[in-house]
Amino acid sequence: MKDYAGLFIVIIIAVVIAFNSFGSFGDGSKGMSGSNAEDTYEDLPSEPPRSEILESIEQSNTESVRVLLSNSFPQLDTVETDEGKSEIFMTKELTMPEVAEEIEGKIEPEEVSEREDGKQVLVYPDEFVILQESDEEPGLILIELSSDEFVRNNYSPSFFQGLLAYTLLNRMLGSNDWAERRESRCQSGGDCYGGYSMYGGSGSDSSGSFRGSSNRGGGPGSGK
Repeated sequence: MKDYAGLFIVIIIAVVIAFNSFGSFGDGSKGMSGSNAEDTYEDLPSEPPRSEILESIEQSNTESVRVLLSNSFPQLDTVETDEGKSEIFMTKELTMPEVAEEIEGKIEPEEVSEREDGKQVLVYPDEFVILQESDEEPGLILIELSSDEFVRNNYSPSFFQGLLAYTLLNRMLGSNDWAERRESRCQSGGDCYGGYSMYGGSGSDSSGSFRGSSNRGGGPGSGK
């Protein structure tokens, strides 16, 4: 009987040790499999306080949107192809309407889209500022600065539905039928850029992926 009692105690101890080991591993891991939204990013760049961001924008005298963004917000990633480039900035200190208001107030865009489904677009002569509320990280605002070349050759027109009319997109991208031709190509090829996400630029279909140049990816189209 004593042998059984001893064996039972050994089993209990082994179970406790195993639980603690796996539990500790689960708490320390972050990334794709994490269910805790706060653990979706392993290494968000450090960010200055809200007051410093607002002061930086207010005191800026640049006429370059890129300089304004790079001086005010930490850069998270870059998505680059042979046909254009997108730089991804971020903030958790400002809301999306605040970001749009601050940028628009400092450097006036040619067009300002509607705000819908956590997205908004500011259009400049050669660049698009595309704002998104991150689906993976609560409170994180993604600020994507895309060259018009990148938008023209990589973006899916459907991303802009509800934000900008196709006729406006055609005009801003110097074409009479860019949206129609691009939409047809996206539907047939299925590898069009559909906005940035935490794992890199997402394709317009479930399998397409444009990877960034930071440690979150190696290059557009390389996949996960």
